[in-house]
Amino acid sequence: MKILLIAALALAGAALAGVVAHASASKTTIRVTEREFKIGLSATKAPAGPVRFEIKNTGKLAHALAISGAGVKTRTKLIQPGKTVVLLVTLKRGTYSLWCPVPGHAAQGMKANLTLTQSGGGGSPATTSGGGGGGTTTDSGGAAWG
Repeated sequence: MKILLIAALALAGAALAGVVAHASASKTTIRVTEREFKIGLSATKAPAGPVRFEIKNTGKLAHALAISGAGVKTRTKLIQPGKTVVLLVTLKRGTYSLWCPVPGHAAQGMKANLTLTQSGGGGSPATTSGGGGGGTTTDSGGAAWG
């Protein structure tokens, strides 16, 4: 009976270690909605580290998303109406500018700011999910990447 109890405790400890290891590989997910002529963010503050941007074009025109700040400068190619793309980027602590790089769109209001706080900082309204590192782009809506 004692051996079964020890085995059960060892198994529970191994399971907990797996959960802790998985939690350290999590990343923040920020949902971005683009339409004429506005960018909406599901969160304007998040912890530094891997960030998964889910970008949905709910407008009638093609849009794109550009991100710049703290040594990062990246963008998508055009996202057609109704399409969604995913952009994975590792961001350092600081403030980032997001805008639609289609000529004239940012001037008409398609811009937003995102502040990245110390990694591991609590209280972020952004969601987190398990997953890999940054620098990867995934196209789930048929748009090309630049």
